[in-house]
Amino acid sequence: MSGSTLARPPLQAILWDIDGTLLDSEPWHQRATIAVCRLHGHEMSDQDYAATLGIAFPDLYAQLHAARPMALTFREWADTITDLYLERIAEVEARAGALALVDAFAARGLLQACVSNSGRRVVEANLRHIASPHFLFGLSRDDVSRGKPDPEPYLAAASRLGVAPAACAVIEDSPTGARAAKAAGMLTIAWPQHADLLFDAADHVVEDPAALDWDALCDLAERMAAD
Repeated sequence: MSGSTLARPPLQAILWDIDGTLLDSEPWHQRATIAVCRLHGHEMSDQDYAATLGIAFPDLYAQLHAARPMALTFREWADTITDLYLERIAEVEARAGALALVDAFAARGLLQACVSNSGRRVVEANLRHIASPHFLFGLSRDDVSRGKPDPEPYLAAASRLGVAPAACAVIEDSPTGARAAKAAGMLTIAWPQHADLLFDAADHVVEDPAALDWDALCDLAERMAAD
């Protein structure tokens, strides 16, 4: 699926989701979440977990707690899952092609930042693990009042960069994240890892975002002429 970009200004910034987009980290989050949930009386299958992709942790906890109350508070539950994930973060690999694309965007002079539905501890650890100099900051679920699919995280990131939302492109792997980006008025690129995901809000759904015509999206010819 693709949408027209004719009315958009030249791109100035790329906003990246992290888990599942920059990093192939979802299997590690899955193992940690399932282990903690089972330990506290919530049987969760791989299929159950897949249905939660893109759901903010507070919302997932609320769903589970409503179905069967847990002795853990949300913070205790989330911290335990985070601890398990961080124990294995050294084994998490970047998604194929992601960091090369980050470097390519930097060479074009595009600003880049990360916008995640994960908590601050996970975002900071992920960024340390990625170790790219090109990300100006990482925005976590703890930094906003409403997480994805609300547009607040992406609008907050654009404001922090000083870039109009229409001049931002977002790369996401989940329908939840794509909805947030689209609601923020940004060029929305879905790069799913799972072929069965349905995106109701995306300008492009791609197997490889590097294959898009970034020269046209960034309007390099116009910039070069202006220089």
